[in-house]
Amino acid sequence: MKDPTGPLLVTLDRFVGKAENAFNLVAGGLIFGLMVLGVVQIVMRTVFSSPILGYIDIVELSMVGFAVLAIAFVQRVGGHVRMELVIQVLRGRTLWFFEALGSCLAIFIVAVLIPYSFDHFQRAFQFGDSTIDLELATWPAKLVVPMALSLLLVRLVIQLAGYTRLFVNPRLPPLAIPALKRPEEVAAAEIRLTETSGGIDDDAATRA
Repeated sequence: MKDPTGPLLVTLDRFVGKAENAFNLVAGGLIFGLMVLGVVQIVMRTVFSSPILGYIDIVELSMVGFAVLAIAFVQRVGGHVRMELVIQVLRGRTLWFFEALGSCLAIFIVAVLIPYSFDHFQRAFQFGDSTIDLELATWPAKLVVPMALSLLLVRLVIQLAGYTRLFVNPRLPPLAIPALKRPEEVAAAEIRLTETSGGIDDDAATRA
């Protein structure tokens, strides 16, 4: 079965996936760092009556990073909340058509948001916008938004190509699209995971 676009999609998916993994790693690091900072803030305020100066400023700037940096990664793995009341009963070309249509709508929305978010960054950079307490420059945090959205746009285009490929020939294996599972499959996987974890805990308790 001829599949001229398959190898190209796999290559693009892997290449973009590396950038998404890096962005996701940074987002996770920001979340972990903020958790540690929160603990230190509580200890400093409660024990020493000396809260961290500019704590709110740091939280505001870091929130932008972990809120949007992982958005393309989550799109790749199909982790975003979806309303699948109609999609889950579709099959074949009809399914891939509506998936492609949804990707087109998402591409349009993201493509509109990117220039506006970049303009927001430019204004902050040109006017020297800063936080209140520490007077930290806000433009690095605002630059993160168009960067993350641009990566999301690339991911959506790749997925659109993947859905279009399956619409043309539904017999081809799915490539560069999220492997979405049905609710019963997700529930069964969670049950197996719970049973496995329970078995491990029971074994540990028995050995103890």
